[in-house]
Amino acid sequence: MKIGGSVATRKDEPFSLRIPVLRSIARQLRVAIEEGAGIGVVLGGGSYGHVVAHAYRGSGAPASEALSAVTASMLELALAVSDILAGEGLRPVVYPPHAFCAPRGLRPGCSWRQVAEALELGAVPLVYGDAYPCGGDWCIVSGDELAVEMACSLGAEYVVYLSDVDGVIGSDGSVIPVLRLSDAALEAAPVERRGYDVTGGMLRKIEAVRENQCPGLRGVWVLNGLAGDDRLLRLLRGERVVSTLIIP
Repeated sequence: MKIGGSVATRKDEPFSLRIPVLRSIARQLRVAIEEGAGIGVVLGGGSYGHVVAHAYRGSGAPASEALSAVTASMLELALAVSDILAGEGLRPVVYPPHAFCAPRGLRPGCSWRQVAEALELGAVPLVYGDAYPCGGDWCIVSGDELAVEMACSLGAEYVVYLSDVDGVIGSDGSVIPVLRLSDAALEAAPVERRGYDVTGGMLRKIEAVRENQCPGLRGVWVLNGLAGDDRLLRLLRGERVVSTLIIP
């Protein structure tokens, strides 16, 4: 499950967490895990990594300085979210992608063996969008790609993207219930960006699924993480809620 940056943080207010929202998500995850689900979590950059990366893009600062600042901001976010998850009875383990991934384009290229072993112990692996050195510069690996590759590597059937909208929005303003990657009209998918976003919004999610899908992945749900109800838990239980199902 990817907790989007707009869900975990207030994207228009640098370094601000949505603590009540994160606690609600953690409580729903705890119940789902108690009922038998295995869940790995990926964080978007939100008002942490996105803000810092935006500040450094085109600034002329040394690549080492930008790399250090972005990775530090995302580790700060991950540790803060880890504390919230632990406070609700989960057992998170933080994995910094710059330490175990070798991205190529939209493919994160991570080594997921230790993450899988942590999941088998009953822990909740916590990964996040991150910066990494690339060809004498610094680049970004997005949580969108990480979530799909993580799911495929760990044998998950579904990915859940928690966003700040009810799903993928069509040109008529309504939620598209089911979206197949074979559909030609993916131009209908963009939604309004809010605050800082350096990784491309909803179309980036669709491309992440297209690039990293695997035979065992049955679908990717796009769900509103700010709805203020228990729809995440209901979805994890197999109920139909307002959302979009992207079918590989």
